[in-house]
Amino acid sequence: MKFSRIHIVFGLLLPALFLLASCGQPEKPEVEEPAYSPPISFDLDSIIMRGKLVLLTENSATSYYLYRGQAKGFDHDMVKAFAKHIGVKLEVKLLDDVDQMFEMLNTGKGDLIATNLTVTNSRKKIVAFSAPVCTTRQVLVQPRFGGIKGDSLLSFISDTAQLKGKEVWAHRYSVFYERLMLMNSYLDDSIKIQEAPGELSTDDLIRLVSEGEISRTITDENLAQLQQADNPNLDMSLAISNEEEIAWAMRSNSSRLLEEVNNWMAEESTQKKMKKTYSKYFSQIERMNYNPVFVPPIVSDNRISAYDEILKQQAVELGWDWRLLAALIYQESRFNPRAKSWSGAFGLMQLMPETARRFGCDTSQLEVENIKAGVKYIQFLDRMWKDKIIDPDERVKFVLGSYNIGPGHIFDARAIARNLSKPDTVWENNVAECLLLKMQSPYYTMEGVKHGYCHAKEPYQFVIKIMNNFRYYQGLKLE
Repeated sequence: MKFSRIHIVFGLLLPALFLLASCGQPEKPEVEEPAYSPPISFDLDSIIMRGKLVLLTENSATSYYLYRGQAKGFDHDMVKAFAKHIGVKLEVKLLDDVDQMFEMLNTGKGDLIATNLTVTNSRKKIVAFSAPVCTTRQVLVQPRFGGIKGDSLLSFISDTAQLKGKEVWAHRYSVFYERLMLMNSYLDDSIKIQEAPGELSTDDLIRLVSEGEISRTITDENLAQLQQADNPNLDMSLAISNEEEIAWAMRSNSSRLLEEVNNWMAEESTQKKMKKTYSKYFSQIERMNYNPVFVPPIVSDNRISAYDEILKQQAVELGWDWRLLAALIYQESRFNPRAKSWSGAFGLMQLMPETARRFGCDTSQLEVENIKAGVKYIQFLDRMWKDKIIDPDERVKFVLGSYNIGPGHIFDARAIARNLSKPDTVWENNVAECLLLKMQSPYYTMEGVKHGYCHAKEPYQFVIKIMNNFRYYQGLKLE
């Protein structure tokens, strides 16, 4: 079975309510749609002549984000692979409004939309869709234990019929809103559909349900799988739609581009890459364990690792306690010189290939070269922060955060701190907490914030765990 037909299911049966949809039941109500400009004529040959493909997507955990200075995301990676296939560079434009993407696509400000976009009949009137990249279903997001506030609106929903009289939040021009309108045609218009503000992303709405600020919302099942680990108090198991196709969108008159995309997607090598890339970004197995409980590393024979001597030498160059450097390497690779992460980072110091080359190391070199390159990178980061964070103890934490996620996101966290009138030179309870806010669109779109969405729990826990390990090493009697 090709990946484009993969079914992402939990084994749930759809309510009988929707099995009646094709049996002479009320027609699907129309949702008022915005008017779009007619598509300009700019097809594959023009794109190749220009030398670049312009991708329209969103800044999110699965479509596009920056990690250690490198662009990542399922949609980004796959469109970049297609751009390479046709021999052009990729340019990315980030938006948080799908309707704006459609308008920019038709007016020639973009060539292709890829952002976990659901194929619908109404959207087919506006754009041309590629072959599906995957399928998913819509699921209800609600508190796992209903009645948190003793309010009937928060009662647990186990069947779609129980949504009568209940409140659900969704963006007006989203497929989720369309689904709620369809459900209302069977439930006597009794669902209290609340229109979500445009500046809030679907992830924001899920967070607000988790925090008890709103009652319920809807998301795609594949995205729900990623959100579940971070929101154990939520239930996202009730499917409210059949399987729906996710695809790329192009101008309706870009027939040659559409044909080239579909032919490329049908290739066996593309299918394998798509399956592997999808697993990389959507599989919980690949994602970092954010368990905050400190588990002391194993130390034997009065040694932290087989590399203690070189660490002591390099720590002198760095001006660090060698045990802090050891704590960093333990967190990065567990002292495994052959370690390789989902992102491509490698070796004891888990350097990205581009960073390793910049500081004199590649994947073929020995452990000592990897450590030396990592130390040079730390020195580079320390110089970057030296005139901004004067206190050396505080600066270490900014350096560690930068080492993990890239300095751009840490600069952004400082900008958020200033906007919130918090100290921007103190890590704990200040900049660190502002870094966590970069998972929410009102903050990563804030003035002065330039690097967008961030997988912020990783660097946040990274600094904590290294400092805990360092203090643990300090308490040992080592030679």
